[in-house]
Amino acid sequence: MKHFCMAPFVHVQKNSFNEFNPCCMFNKRIYHKHDSISSAFNSPENLELRKKMLNDEYIDGCEKCYRDESLDKISYRQRFNDRYLDKGYVENPKIKELEIALSNKCNFKCVDCNTKFSSSWYNDDILLGRTFYTSKGRDVTFSIKDEDYEYLELNEIKILGGEPFLEKRYLDIFKKIDVENISLFFVTNNSIFPSIEWIEQLRKFKNVIFNISIDGVYDVAEFVRYGKKFSKFENNYDKWISLNIKNMKIVPHYVFHSLNILNFDDTINWLKIRHPNENIKNVLSYDFLMQPDMLNLSFLPEECKSLIIDNIENFKDEIKSFLNTNQYQKEKCMELLKYYNFLNLRIDGPKQIERLMKCLRSILSK
Repeated sequence: MKHFCMAPFVHVQKNSFNEFNPCCMFNKRIYHKHDSISSAFNSPENLELRKKMLNDEYIDGCEKCYRDESLDKISYRQRFNDRYLDKGYVENPKIKELEIALSNKCNFKCVDCNTKFSSSWYNDDILLGRTFYTSKGRDVTFSIKDEDYEYLELNEIKILGGEPFLEKRYLDIFKKIDVENISLFFVTNNSIFPSIEWIEQLRKFKNVIFNISIDGVYDVAEFVRYGKKFSKFENNYDKWISLNIKNMKIVPHYVFHSLNILNFDDTINWLKIRHPNENIKNVLSYDFLMQPDMLNLSFLPEECKSLIIDNIENFKDEIKSFLNTNQYQKEKCMELLKYYNFLNLRIDGPKQIERLMKCLRSILSK
């Protein structure tokens, strides 16, 4: 089936705004407010979503997976189906995977982020007139209630942020569940190397995927993930590699957008030094940014897209395919330049970024 996904039958996400979602890729609000993971899992909204899935309907909110599949990239939809489709969970849904973010506490202001996911963005969001923020800090009270256990058969817990290592309450959750039989997917900006208490708790999980957001190296890294000191990131990354945790896999994750695309080859070279005996395509996790639109590479003019292709050696086919998913959008590109000028007020744009922006200015000035 083209659109069917097992996520509504086996998965729940709860973000730092206390909102439930079928998964982190789902780009639409369909759930009403719920006070437990089981009430969201068995809600009328989720039951309706399951019905649509079984009818193989196109789902508003699932566009990210549809797009990934059109680019021959393995999607979350495919991942859920590969894991659970023939396990009986259509007839007997169970929460096999749980995704939680306890707060938006974060020490970075990444260019593709906002207050919803980073408390550090609050003041700048006000300056930019971005009205989706509600408060500087968000804290979610999370607990597993008695009624939840009927539906919980956890295989995996996914931890998002903010920056999770700023939130010790995750340790309290880990101590209350049978982590020895659960896999952990942990997303971090790698600015903090955790305490022994954290590391010992990580060792207890069945296995750990340690997803490290990278998005560039050197001056580009410090520009696009503002607050990052790349020398510290580098030191922490090397510590993780040398740390002897047999159940842990280190996965650097790169999100392509208009302000880091020309830094990608440098990032690959940096990673190859640290993973000399591995195929880099088996090491790196990657994604193409869709929103905000102004950072979406596919809306750039053809001249800028050609500049990118001519100056990229790695993953060229994948990048070219994404660039071709949309046509040039002048208004979005004008918004990008305006945003870039704002970002330059806090730190000068690196040469690699400036090179693409110079191309864009030239097109927009005609």
